[in-house]
Amino acid sequence: MNESIINIGMYVTYGLLIIAALTAIAFSIIHMFDNIRKAIPTLIGIGVLALIVVFSYAISSAEPYENATPAVSQWVGGGITATMILVGLCIISAFFTEIYKYFR
Repeated sequence: MNESIINIGMYVTYGLLIIAALTAIAFSIIHMFDNIRKAIPTLIGIGVLALIVVFSYAISSAEPYENATPAVSQWVGGGITATMILVGLCIISAFFTEIYKYFR
């Protein structure tokens, strides 16, 4: 009997979590279209991120690892490559920000 109550609670929690996530996404999109000029830098950032992911996926190898298909292996390799590119960009950005602050 206790397990069925826990299962119902879990399903209700999943449903409310999905509703909350969809509501947050919907209101963000609505607000973005209300202030399209302020959203342009965000859209550019999303576009650059998408380009990094596509580039990383394109250059990654489809050589299968253990218990993984070639498609999964290529996605994993692309994710690792994208992470390394983003970490490198963060380090470069932090370096140039500190240099800019020093000379300002």
